[in-house]
Amino acid sequence: MKNDYRQELIEGMKELVKNGFKCFIKKEDPSYLYGFMITPQDNVLYIQRDSFEWRGWTTTLQYKPSKKNGSGCFCFEEPFQRITVETILEAEKEGLNFARKLRATLYNNSEEYLKNLWNSFDYEEVTN
Repeated sequence: MKNDYRQELIEGMKELVKNGFKCFIKKEDPSYLYGFMITPQDNVLYIQRDSFEWRGWTTTLQYKPSKKNGSGCFCFEEPFQRITVETILEAEKEGLNFARKLRATLYNNSEEYLKNLWNSFDYEEVTN
């Protein structure tokens, strides 16, 4: 089942790439069902399978870590079933709204996020 979810994540990311996103997935191991996306607006969204895998996917908007706010906030209250451009753009919008309410400090750009990603070597870029 995890291989199916991994393939679903890869296929969803390939569609996002066609629409101006940059997408990265944890390398090789099919038990890792997560990655992150850089949106056309240069925000970073982390995506993973919900802890109850049958429920779908969850996304978090990534921002600068702090004691008060952690390093990211959920974009939706409930998991979603399909990774589509529309869903991810809506997730970005909702995540930004929530981050503003938290007064979280956003990254200046995705390069700043990537520079601070301690395990960047564990990810590979998804291409078409």
